[in-house]
Amino acid sequence: FTVRYITKRYIGDYAPNTEMMYSHRLVGSRDEITLEILDTAFEMPKDTQEKHIRWADGFVLIYSVTDRLSYQTACKLKEIIFQFRGSEVPIVLVANKHDLLTARAVTEDECDNLAGEMDCPRFQISVAEGQEGVNETMEELLVLIKRQLVKSLSAPEHVAGLEKKSRLFNMKKALKKRIVRSRSDTF
Repeated sequence: FTVRYITKRYIGDYAPNTEMMYSHRLVGSRDEITLEILDTAFEMPKDTQEKHIRWADGFVLIYSVTDRLSYQTACKLKEIIFQFRGSEVPIVLVANKHDLLTARAVTEDECDNLAGEMDCPRFQISVAEGQEGVNETMEELLVLIKRQLVKSLSAPEHVAGLEKKSRLFNMKKALKKRIVRSRSDTF
């Protein structure tokens, strides 16, 4: 997913236990941002998992519709994210391998139910088949992150104890003084 998003190429040989950090610059008509995307390992120690969850501004939870274990892992990750960050953190749910419906092991209802529990958008895509679903997913996540940032900028400071280190969060104080715009999805 991440490699497809950044390079616009599909890499078939994916190592699920390799953790990679990517930097990706987006230039829009009104702003420019650099995304730091952490593609986490499928299995990792709890302390590393907690550190990553506290660091991130948003999450893409991906599972394969052909792999029940990956769906169950996404369900567990949802619980862990909610435990450390609460239920209002920006999340999108991605059901990958939508092109392999004959091998489906996770139903659409299960996907809908999980997205409902998380109160988040869900996407059914095939990373192998094309770029469009990947881009739509990331665009939606960025909208959710921007909304959350605007909301946190207008809320009282009550983030004590949150050891967050991402650039977007650290920019919060600087942006707070500079943003004089209405509450919208763009700034």
